[in-house]
Amino acid sequence: MLELVLIALALAVDATVYSFSYGLVLRTRRLASSLWLALCVGGFQAGMPLLGYWGGDALRHVVDTWAPWIVFVVFLLLGLSVIRECWCGDDDEGEGNSGSPLGAAALLLVGVATSIDALAVGVCMALGDMCGSHSSLAMLLVDVGIIGLVTFVCSMAAFHAARVLQHLPVKWLETAAGLLLIALGVSQLFR
Repeated sequence: MLELVLIALALAVDATVYSFSYGLVLRTRRLASSLWLALCVGGFQAGMPLLGYWGGDALRHVVDTWAPWIVFVVFLLLGLSVIRECWCGDDDEGEGNSGSPLGAAALLLVGVATSIDALAVGVCMALGDMCGSHSSLAMLLVDVGIIGLVTFVCSMAAFHAARVLQHLPVKWLETAAGLLLIALGVSQLFR
């Protein structure tokens, strides 16, 4: 169980950082946005190990080879988009990105980008390398449920913890959030 919780916490890092960055810039509809974001990243963190588990060894080579680059490109594009919107977008009210930038497409991209590592974990679970034996579907579902729940909780906490910094100027917070996303993507290349 300890191994599973540690793996879940490690997998939740990307989603937590992403949630924190959006928690910095969103000024309205915070509860709804944080719930959608946490549900999305938690759901993907739970679903991807299942795909990896059922895909088995065939997916390991694809995930190991391309995962860092896929995550890098997605976070680079998301970060650049946040920065571009804050400096070039319509800012009539001085509120910056006060609406929710978390549309369905953005949530899908975030869900995939933050959970590619979870796909690899699922492959390792199938091969018996981690989290013990999964002799039953029920045990597998409990494990991936814990992974999803840990990510959900970390995402919600990070999103709302960012509120402490919201007194800073919006454009600079949005720029920092964009740079944080880009840095998160770059960090994937050095893992």
